[in-house]
Amino acid sequence: MKKQLYKLSFFLTVAVFLLASCKRELDVAPIATYDGKATHTIAQLLEYHTNPAGFTYDTLPKGIVIQGVVISSDKEGNCYKFITIDDGTAGVQIKINSSTLYYNFPLGQRVFVNCDGLVLGDYGLLPQLGWWENDGMEGINTNVLYKHIFKDGAPGATPEPIELTSANQIQNNMYNRLVRVKNCHFKYPGSRFAETTSSGTSNDIVFEDGSEIVLYTSRYAHFASQLTPNGTFDMVAILSRFKTTNQLTLRFLSDISDPVVPPVQTEVVVSKLDLSQNPLENGWTNKTISGSSWEYMPGSAMRIVGAAGGNDSWLISPSINATNYDNLTLSFTHRSLNGVGYRQVYYSTTYTGGDIDESEWHSLNISNFPTTFTAYNAILTDELLASSNLRFAFRYYDNINSTWLLSAFKVSTIIEQ
Repeated sequence: MKKQLYKLSFFLTVAVFLLASCKRELDVAPIATYDGKATHTIAQLLEYHTNPAGFTYDTLPKGIVIQGVVISSDKEGNCYKFITIDDGTAGVQIKINSSTLYYNFPLGQRVFVNCDGLVLGDYGLLPQLGWWENDGMEGINTNVLYKHIFKDGAPGATPEPIELTSANQIQNNMYNRLVRVKNCHFKYPGSRFAETTSSGTSNDIVFEDGSEIVLYTSRYAHFASQLTPNGTFDMVAILSRFKTTNQLTLRFLSDISDPVVPPVQTEVVVSKLDLSQNPLENGWTNKTISGSSWEYMPGSAMRIVGAAGGNDSWLISPSINATNYDNLTLSFTHRSLNGVGYRQVYYSTTYTGGDIDESEWHSLNISNFPTTFTAYNAILTDELLASSNLRFAFRYYDNINSTWLLSAFKVSTIIEQ
């Protein structure tokens, strides 16, 4: 009996030792590495799509493998369904059908990309790797991602950003790469990084030499509701483009030097289009010179549907005493259907009612009249802030059966608390 107990004790001891040994082995298991090599640099890859017309693609020869370091991150929601890699010669955006990529592809992660089965296309002339479906570039499905993208070791440092002191320094090999914009400032500080009424918002960044570039921010970025800062700063961002417009994309709010910590601020609406009731019965005025008139669509919009043969109709806001405020922002959301004809938004500081022609009206020079509801935003100038009788008017002047809708309008101020 004692001999049997001795044998059992011996085997238990060996088992515990082996388990402990296995655990120690797992603790020090090496990080998997890719055992292949790149066949092309990213700059060489991009030569297969050097003359895009915009929103086009090219198929790639078999056997192309590239490598690069991840420089993007979707952790704060502003790099949606893509990673961007840079190998020192160029950068490329890889579209992936996932919205939590920073877990698997953190900053500084070196990856190899097997391009077999992928196409090289563009979104508004910005190079992208992915699939071509539904007449556009689409993301690689995650269930086949293992066939295309391979991590190589642990994350390391990202490439040093290219320093820019002027928008005029931008060259074609800088797109999809990190840049550091030196001594810049926001053209309109105190605005939100992105509004909730559109998919994204463009803010103008001014270089030290006065040249400008667009900072484009998604409405889904975690910092979208933060306010753009005052003062001069350096900014690290991914350089991109949409057609002929150069753009910057922030990865993190902290990519702006001296991180933005705005004071507690409250938006106060000074005047708005209240569609819960008929605006034409609550301070708004319709002045129809000819043709159709603006009409109320309960709870939805103000609308005008033009009649064939000629229309000239004005929708005029109530008077606003702007002298009571240090800052005011105008914003409205509209859409134009079946042609744009002549539509214009005016302001006046002299109109008090009656004949339109007896007052001075100044155009806001709005050139974009989209077919989908789109927001327009503008900070009012000091000249308008000096007016105690500020009004805005939406003029529809057309001779065809087209439609213009206004679904939102407000003039608001930001008050620091």
